Amino acid sequence: MNKEINYPIKYAVLELKEKGGYLVGYEDITQGFIVSKCYVIESDIVYNSDGSNKIIHKVVFPFNNIEKFKNSLRNGRQNIGEAEVPKYDACGRIYPINIVTDLFDSYESAKVAAIERNEEYIRNLLSKIPAPSPATLSIVNWQKYYEESKQKFENGLEICNLFEQLILTATEDMDISEEVITDKQKTFVKALRPIKKQI
Repeated sequence: MNKEINYPIKYAVLELKEKGGYLVGYEDITQGFIVSKCYVIESDIVYNSDGSNKIIHKVVFPFNNIEKFKNSLRNGRQNIGEAEVPKYDACGRIYPINIVTDLFDSYESAKVAAIERNEEYIRNLLSKIPAPSPATLSIVNWQKYYEESKQKFENGLEICNLFEQLILTATEDMDISEEVITDKQKTFVKALRPIKKQI
């Protein structure tokens, strides 16, 4: 990794996506969620009209090309690709940016979040399988299709987890940043709330 890059480094959950084909309208297909170190570029508070808010973080993940990794496995190799570092476009904007809602100081806490995301994703994926009916699938064929879909995701997740382990090894020299609070950072952000109208 490039030692001259001085962005804060944290763990985050990375959604691995692969380009989809004609059958899915060329949309990206989620392969799974893993833990990765990342460069933290920016953190923002997003306010909603109901008064709630959430913090989002713009980050750069060093490795995220699961397609390239899968292709290398087919050729008997394990190639995670070249490390991405924050770059600037002609307008001074940093790329390639990913948006995450949570940053973690430890691998273990990030892994819990990644496991939860994978479990939620497979539940949603399986819930979209149409219920069996005489017009579509018999109950036996439906159960078989359900199990095959679940197994396909789990097999893909094994590849994602192998990718995660190789990334962790490749990013060992990226030290997790500690929170350093300066006098300027001691101010608290006040959440803005809508003013209640007097009746």
